[in-house]
Amino acid sequence: MRRNRDSPPRTITLPATLVEVLRRHQLRQDGERAALGNAYHDEGLLFAKADGRPVPPWTFTASFSYLVERAKVPYIRLHDLRDTHASLLAKHGVPLEVVSNRLGHSAIGITADRYLHIYRSRDAQAAAVFEKIAG
Repeated sequence: MRRNRDSPPRTITLPATLVEVLRRHQLRQDGERAALGNAYHDEGLLFAKADGRPVPPWTFTASFSYLVERAKVPYIRLHDLRDTHASLLAKHGVPLEVVSNRLGHSAIGITADRYLHIYRSRDAQAAAVFEKIAG
């Protein structure tokens, strides 16, 4: 889903390990910027070509497809990582409104329509918890 350019960007918390990977990436990017000087096209991008210009979107798709093939795992699309992220969070009990916010859905109903079945599968766990409470 592309962000509407008129809407404000959303902020989500990233795991510390990912933040560290992104910091190392930024250091490499800073080196490229310094090496090219005025020839660097600084557009403030997180992922850019070595000269700072935007990476064509299909490059990400092709690179991801190559990595999936090399890993010898079942084929998935790059966008499927978004669904996997949401499904894993839901399966591990992250509240629906938090998952919805992370995905940037405009309404929690959109998230519920797509992922509520995962929450329903936790019904047996809820019954066991209630049994312990009611004891």
